[in-house]
Amino acid sequence: MQPTFDSTKKALATLAMGLGLCLFGAGAQAAYPDKPITIIVPFGAGSGTDMVARGMAKGLTEKLGQPVAVDNKTGAGGGIGASQVARSAPDGYTLLMGTNGPMAANASLYSKLPYDPAGDFEAVALMGKLPMVLIGSKEAKAKDLKALIEQAKAQPGVINFGASNTTARVWVELLKKMAGIQVETVLYKDVSSMMTDLISGRIQYAFENVGPSLAQIQAGKLNGIAVTAPRRASFAPDIPATGEYGLNEYELVVWYAMFAPKNTPPEVVRKLNAAANEVLRTPEMQRLTQQVGLEPAPGSSDDMKKYQRDEIQKWKNLVDMTGVKID
Repeated sequence: MQPTFDSTKKALATLAMGLGLCLFGAGAQAAYPDKPITIIVPFGAGSGTDMVARGMAKGLTEKLGQPVAVDNKTGAGGGIGASQVARSAPDGYTLLMGTNGPMAANASLYSKLPYDPAGDFEAVALMGKLPMVLIGSKEAKAKDLKALIEQAKAQPGVINFGASNTTARVWVELLKKMAGIQVETVLYKDVSSMMTDLISGRIQYAFENVGPSLAQIQAGKLNGIAVTAPRRASFAPDIPATGEYGLNEYELVVWYAMFAPKNTPPEVVRKLNAAANEVLRTPEMQRLTQQVGLEPAPGSSDDMKKYQRDEIQKWKNLVDMTGVKID
């Protein structure tokens, strides 16, 4: 039976509609981003993570042509913010500025983690790496690491260390094992509260990221005791490195990286990766990273994915060694 004019017309209309939908879908993906983007920071305002995220948000706003905002969601060692991003739509409009804490260490520190640091995310780009800084209150007796260890051995349990993140907590335990000392660890939910207590002398020492630490050292409010690296850092050449005290083996590096929810389209991840790498190379972002002590590390999303897997294993080894558990 020959097709009628009406049936042919209907078939052509259906085909045209299908082609139109395909073209619309392709156009919609190509148009990313077409609305504002949010970067979730799992730590408080003023933290190193927050500073890097705000610098990146400003740069991405210029590169992508859409507003990029920062939203701080603190708690559970960065887990609350990470969980929110893991549950978000995989469309590239909700991102995470993650660190080695929530995106590597937490996998071993928490027995029940409400998200999978590797399985629930797409790695977008590594921002960079930096050592931590051992800082001391002006009220604290020891002004260098050797004197601190000697005092801790002479007065077991008297010295205390503040820790506002998981990296710092593990570093305190590592120092205890390496030096054979007993000290108290005072846990804080955010870096601002810890800094307030450290400056006032309520606590004596702390391991903290460079961003919050360096400004207080330069202002004369805190003492810089050591950086957790084999050699002195360019951002603080006057502060000794832990390597100078023979503590090379347990170097701890903090890193910042951007993540998207799992199943975010590959083309969106590639676009974000390219834009983030461009921002990292801008003079404005380089000035910020120098201020924070961050060594920028542009690279592919695959590079970051592999690095994260290696870091998860490294932190498992560290947690097994120190016996630190959050719950």
